[in-house]
Amino acid sequence: MTDLSGAHPDPNRWWFHRRMMAYLSILGLYGILFQVALGTIPVHLVPLAQTLAYVFSANLLYYYGGNAVEAIKGKP
Repeated sequence: MTDLSGAHPDPNRWWFHRRMMAYLSILGLYGILFQVALGTIPVHLVPLAQTLAYVFSANLLYYYGGNAVEAIKGKP
């Protein structure tokens, strides 16, 4: 159910989820890197590994990239 009271959401709650998503993305990237370094990824799974690396990187950019709306709002 949606909260229609107009109050801002609890930032600690949502930042915790974003932080966990970023940590899991780093873990996923390290896992893929480890598999590539060992050469244990089968050839037919390389496109999947590339796609997962892009998704994990996008999650990190989302977390560490800042807030575009706030950056634009401050400009004249």
